[in-house]
Amino acid sequence: MRDDESLGGAFADVASLLSPRVVAVIGASDQPGNVGGAALRFFLKFASPCTLYPINPNRETVAGLPCHRSLATLPRVPDLAILAVPAPAVPGVMRDCVAAGIKAGIVWAGGFEGTDAGRERQAELARLCRETGFALLGPNCLGVIDSHAPVTASFASMMLGFDHLLPGNISMVSQSGGLATIAQALSQQNGYGFRYMVSTGNEAVLGVSDFTAAFAEDPKTKVILIYLEGIRDGAKFRRALQAARVAGKPVIVLKAGATAASAIAAAAHTGALAGEGRVWQAILLEGGAIQVESLEELLDLAFHLSGADVAKRATSTGVAAITFGGGSGVLSADQCDRAGLGVPALAAETRAKLAHLVPPIASTRNPIDLTPQAYLDSQWLPHFPKALDVIADDPSVGTVLFQLGPMSAGDFEMAEMVAAFRERCPKPVLVAWPLAIEAARQSLRANGVHVFPEYSRAVRTLGRLAIYQEPAGVAELAMSRADFDWAAQVPLAADGLVVSEAQCHAILRDAGLPVAAGRLATSEEMALQTATDVGFPVALKGISGAVTHRAAAGLLALSLKSDGDVKEAWQSLNARAKALQVALDGLYVQHMVTEGVELLVSAFRDPEFGVMLSLGAGGTMTELIDDAVILPAPLDAAAAARGLDRLRIVRRAGGLAGDESALTSFVVRFAALAASAPWQRFVLEINPIKWSGERVTAIDGLLIVEQV
Repeated sequence: MRDDESLGGAFADVASLLSPRVVAVIGASDQPGNVGGAALRFFLKFASPCTLYPINPNRETVAGLPCHRSLATLPRVPDLAILAVPAPAVPGVMRDCVAAGIKAGIVWAGGFEGTDAGRERQAELARLCRETGFALLGPNCLGVIDSHAPVTASFASMMLGFDHLLPGNISMVSQSGGLATIAQALSQQNGYGFRYMVSTGNEAVLGVSDFTAAFAEDPKTKVILIYLEGIRDGAKFRRALQAARVAGKPVIVLKAGATAASAIAAAAHTGALAGEGRVWQAILLEGGAIQVESLEELLDLAFHLSGADVAKRATSTGVAAITFGGGSGVLSADQCDRAGLGVPALAAETRAKLAHLVPPIASTRNPIDLTPQAYLDSQWLPHFPKALDVIADDPSVGTVLFQLGPMSAGDFEMAEMVAAFRERCPKPVLVAWPLAIEAARQSLRANGVHVFPEYSRAVRTLGRLAIYQEPAGVAELAMSRADFDWAAQVPLAADGLVVSEAQCHAILRDAGLPVAAGRLATSEEMALQTATDVGFPVALKGISGAVTHRAAAGLLALSLKSDGDVKEAWQSLNARAKALQVALDGLYVQHMVTEGVELLVSAFRDPEFGVMLSLGAGGTMTELIDDAVILPAPLDAAAAARGLDRLRIVRRAGGLAGDESALTSFVVRFAALAASAPWQRFVLEINPIKWSGERVTAIDGLLIVEQV
C-alpha cells in the first residue's frame, strides 16, 4: 500500500448540497404522500430564498409553483436536484441531471439495499458519479436542512411541528435520518438551533467524512455531531476528525455497533485486548472526538459546548462541586468518581481565604456547601463573586460545577452572578439546576450557559469532556512505514499460516528490535548445546503451527538452570506433545530474561482502519486483567508515550522517562514494522516483552497470516 493511499480518498465538494441557490425537485406532485411536494411546501413554509423548480410532465403546478415538464425546459441550471422518484427510475433521471449540467443531487428513495437488483442499481449510481463528478447524497436518506438560509431539502416530518427553524451553531451528519431529525427537533424544543442536518443514508458516493470535513470549514458551525454505524474509508474518516480538531471544533460521536477486530486475533493473546468497540475508541480518542452512548448524552454535550468557550480546557480532573445544600454535593462526589473525575479537598490556603468571604456555617472542603446565606444575606452577598474566584483558583480544581436547587428568592440574581463568573473564569464552568425558574433559565441561556436538568447528567458530561485533549497533530496520518523485505522472510505466505517463533524472532531482529537469544533445537544434544551457547537459565518451548498458547497446552518449561533440567524438560515436553497428538517442529531454547515488567505488544489489521497496535499487560496477566490500549499504526514517539502512560502496569512501574525512552522507541519501531506488513489480515504479537529501565527485550513472538 502506498503512503498516499493510506490517507484515504479526497473530500468531496459538497457546497451545492449545503448551500444551493436554485433547486429542482424532480417527481414532485400535490398527491398525498408525495415527498417531493412535501419538500416544496417546506421550502415555502420557512420562506427559503432558493429558486424552486418542480419537475413533472403531468402537472401544471405543484405547491402553487409553476411546474416544468423536464430539466431541459428550465430557464437556469439548478445547483441541486432532488430526485423524488422511485428507485428504478433514479439512474435514468440522474443521467438527465448530468446532461443538464447539474453537479449535485439527493436521492431519498430506498430500494437500493437488500436485493441483488437494488445493490446493482446503487453500484450503477456510484459508477456514474465517478465518471461525471456528480455529488450524490443518498440513496435512502432524508436529505439536508440548513436552518440559517433556510434550505429544507428534506421531507422530514419533524418540520411539521415548527413554525420556524432556529438557526444555531450545531451541525449533525448522520447515517440515520430518523435519529438526526429527532435530534434537531429535541434541540429546537430546548431552544438550541442547528446549523446543518445531513442524512447520508446508504452513502453510495458521499459519506460522513465528506460532511464532517465541510463542517470543519464552515464558519457558522461550532459543534459537530455524528451518528454512524460503519465507515468504508477509515483513513478518510481519521483525516476528517483531524480537520475538525485543527479547526478547534469539538466532534461528538454516537456510534452504533463496533468494528470487528481480526477474527484470527482470538488465536493469539491479542484477542483479549482487541475486543468489540476498542478500535473505535482508539480512533475517536486519537481524533479528539468525544464518544457518547445515547442521544441524551449527545445533546447534553452539544448544548453545553454550543455556548461554551471551547478553548477553555479543564486543567485537571478535579471538580469543585458548589452547592447550597449538602445532599447534592455528596451525590456528586460519588458520581464524579464513577465518571473518572475527582472532588479533591481544597488547599488550606484556599480555605483560609474563603473563611472571610463565606458564612461561618459554610463547608469549604469540597463538595463546597456555601449555604443560602452566601447569596441571600446582605452581609455576605458582596463577597460571593470573590469567593467563587478563590475556589476556581485552587490548583486542584480543573472544572467548576454549580449544583443549584430551589430558592426562596434570588433565582434571577443567582443566574446573573453565575453567568458573570463563567465569563471571567479561566476554567470550564457547568450549571445543573433542576428547578430553575424560567426567567433564570432564559437569562443563563442568553449568556450561552446550558442548564442541565439533572446533576448526574452534568457530571457525565464532565467525564466525557475530560477525554477531549489537545490535538496530536495530523502528521501521524502520513508517517512512513518501515522498509522491510517481508517476501524474503515469509516467501510462501498463505491464509491461515502460523509463522514459527524462531522465524518470527528472525523477523524482529532484522527489523532492529532486541530479542532474547535463542535457537530452535531438533534433538536433545542440540538443545543442550544451545542452552550452553545462549546462557542459563533457559526456557524450552514446544513449537507447532497447531499450538499458539503453549503455556495452556503444557508445552513450556521455564527456569531451567542445568543440563539435567534441559534433558528432563526435553523428554517431558515431547511426551506431552505426543499425548496431545501435536507434531512439533522442535523445541525453542531461549535464554531467560529474569528481570523486568512483562508487557504485550501486538498489531493486527482492522478491516476499517488498517493496522492497529495493541499494548497491555503481558505474560500470564494478559487475559486476567483489563489493562490495554489500542493505537493506530504507524505512530510517533509522543503518541506511543501517551498510549503507554494510559496503562496501569506502566504507571505502577514508575512510568516512562520521557517520549524517547527505550520502551517508547521499541513500540514505535514495532509499529512501523507492523504497518509495513503486506497482508490483508494478520496478527503480529510479542508476549511478553521484558521492560526494565532502559532495557527492552522481546521474549515470545507470534505471526499469523489470516488473509494474504
